[in-house]
Amino acid sequence: MTEGTEDSWVLVAKAGSRDRADLADLSLVLSAVGIDQQIDRYNGVILTQKRDATQAMKELQAFREENRYWPPPPSAVRPAVYTDNPPTLLMFGGLMIFHWLTGPWVAANPWFKAGAVDSPAILEQGEWWRLITALTLHADQMHLVGNSVIGGVIVHLLCKATGYGMGWLALLLAAMTGNFFNIILRDMPHYSVGFSTAVFAAVGILCGRQLNNKASTIVRQVVLPLGAGVGLLAMLGSEGERTDFGAHLFGLASGLIYGLLLQLTDLDLLGSRRRVQLTLFLLSLLLILLCWFLATGGEYPVFPTDALPGILR
Repeated sequence: MTEGTEDSWVLVAKAGSRDRADLADLSLVLSAVGIDQQIDRYNGVILTQKRDATQAMKELQAFREENRYWPPPPSAVRPAVYTDNPPTLLMFGGLMIFHWLTGPWVAANPWFKAGAVDSPAILEQGEWWRLITALTLHADQMHLVGNSVIGGVIVHLLCKATGYGMGWLALLLAAMTGNFFNIILRDMPHYSVGFSTAVFAAVGILCGRQLNNKASTIVRQVVLPLGAGVGLLAMLGSEGERTDFGAHLFGLASGLIYGLLLQLTDLDLLGSRRRVQLTLFLLSLLLILLCWFLATGGEYPVFPTDALPGILR
C-alpha cells in the first residue's frame, strides 16, 4: 500500500442518482472559499486535493446544515370552491324591512325590550335568544345603513368563500358567541343592538380561514390574517361615541376561532354542494325565527316597555 501525496485527489462529496443537480451547488461552495476541485458528473462525485479535503468537507457539511430545510415544502393548494350567488341583497333587504317594522330604539319600543342584548335578562333569566335577535335590531337609520353598506360587502365575500349557507350559519354562531363574551366579562349591566358584531365576526372568519393555510412562513400563516382583522377593527370598529368596541372585538375573536375550525375540518369546502348550502341557509333563517318566537312568545310585541339605555354598534 502506498500513501497518497499532498497533491493527490480524494473524494469529498458524493451525490445519489437523484441528486446530481446538487453537485453544481456543492462545487460553487468550494469555489467560493478557493478550493480546487474536480467534478465527475458520471459517477456523481467531487474530488479535491488531499491537503484541502478536511476544509472542503467542513464547508460542505456547513452548507448542508444551513440548507437542510430548503427549499421549503410547497404550499398546499386547497380545492377551489364554486358557490352559488349569495342572497346578500335578500338578507340585508330583509334587515331594512325589519327596521321599518320595528322602528328606532326608543323607551316605549316593545321590539327592543324583547330582543335587545340585556345582560341581566340573559345571564340571570336565561334569555339566550337575545344574543341573536339583537343582531337584527338597529337604533336608527344611520346605524342600519352603516352596517348594511360595510357588512354587505364583507358578508358577500364570506359567502362566496364558504358557501352562502355555511357562511350565514357560521356568521350567526360567531356573532352570538361574541355577544355572549361581551356581556360576561363586564361588571355592569349591558344593553346593545346591531348587526356590526356579525360584520366583525365575518371579518374574523375570513381571517381565521387563513391561519392554517399551510403557507411556508409564519408571516403568511398568522401575522397577515391577524393584522388584517385588527386593522379593520381599528379603522371601522373603534370610533364613535356609542360604538360598542367590546362587541366588535369579541365578534372578531369569535370569528377567528370559527374560521380556523372551518378550515381545519374542511367544512368550508362544502360550498359547491347546493343542497348542503340550501339546508344550512334555511337552518340559519330558522334560528333567527326561533329566537324571535322565543323573544315574543309567538305574539306581536305591542306591550308597553320601560326605557332601555342603548349602545349603538
